[in-house]
Amino acid sequence: MSSSFPHLTYLVPAQHNGVPLVELAYNLAGERGRLAAERGGAWLDNRRLTDPQHILNAHTTLVLRFPPEQGYDHVELNANHLAFEDEWLLVLHKPAGWYVNAVPWDTYGTIVAALHRFLSVRDGVAPPLHLAHRLDRDTTGLLLLSKHPAANGPLQAAFSQQQVYKRYRCHCAGLPPWQAYELRTGHGRSAHGRWRIYPLEEVGHQLPQCGGRVRLAHTSFSVKAQFTQSALVCAYPHTGRTHQIRLHMASLGLPLLGDTRYGGPDHYQGQPLSGHLLHAAELSLKHPITGATLTLTSPLPPRVGWLQRNT
Repeated sequence: MSSSFPHLTYLVPAQHNGVPLVELAYNLAGERGRLAAERGGAWLDNRRLTDPQHILNAHTTLVLRFPPEQGYDHVELNANHLAFEDEWLLVLHKPAGWYVNAVPWDTYGTIVAALHRFLSVRDGVAPPLHLAHRLDRDTTGLLLLSKHPAANGPLQAAFSQQQVYKRYRCHCAGLPPWQAYELRTGHGRSAHGRWRIYPLEEVGHQLPQCGGRVRLAHTSFSVKAQFTQSALVCAYPHTGRTHQIRLHMASLGLPLLGDTRYGGPDHYQGQPLSGHLLHAAELSLKHPITGATLTLTSPLPPRVGWLQRNT
């Protein structure tokens, strides 16, 4: 569990033995505690609790995890979010500002949970959903999930063997001195736990934190438009490392607009940016069951389209 977000730690004493989780959470933190218990933000001895009525035992350690300043996400999906669906697969047009799957403080306000609710209402029961890949909270565009276990193995193999074509559109600060560029680096966590890139020659070396090695990150870029102080770039990730495009663009001195984590500006032309401008625009792969080529595109969301029309 990450400790970088607001949390409360409490050693359950003997007098609270047998008390329901939600009752103790409310006594400890009021409404914030009740929400933490109801949304999966309660952890007992490092095990997540999903039942707010769970009965607590004395001498266990309860941790209540609370959301960042922006609060909980309200995630509701409808048919307009579906880019493709058959009995095996489902592809969504992901909006900005939504986590894909559970975070330490929330299991309810995520895309996977919302999709489960949507399919349960529409079909009476939701199939077993499995993420084929992930998108960051503020990244928009195409997100692929399987609806049947038979698709999981072939999908995983296709992604790991670089047989899935992905095209992203990003708006970066600064002007690239090239029209096309290819970048190979190492990738992994730093000694402090944050994602970073490493020199290519360090691929395969042990990471500063035990349990992993530096892995290859490979991205191709092409410039689509240049403006006064920014550019529209297409990124083609050949590998799928966490924050890969964002890290590679920042390493080139061209951080994404809104990507304050990696040095990008939080305003553009006097307008505040609520998150980084990265969009999963195209996805192409062989269907894991039928073998047919599946090619999908996702239109630019309004916030990105507005910037490009007014740049």
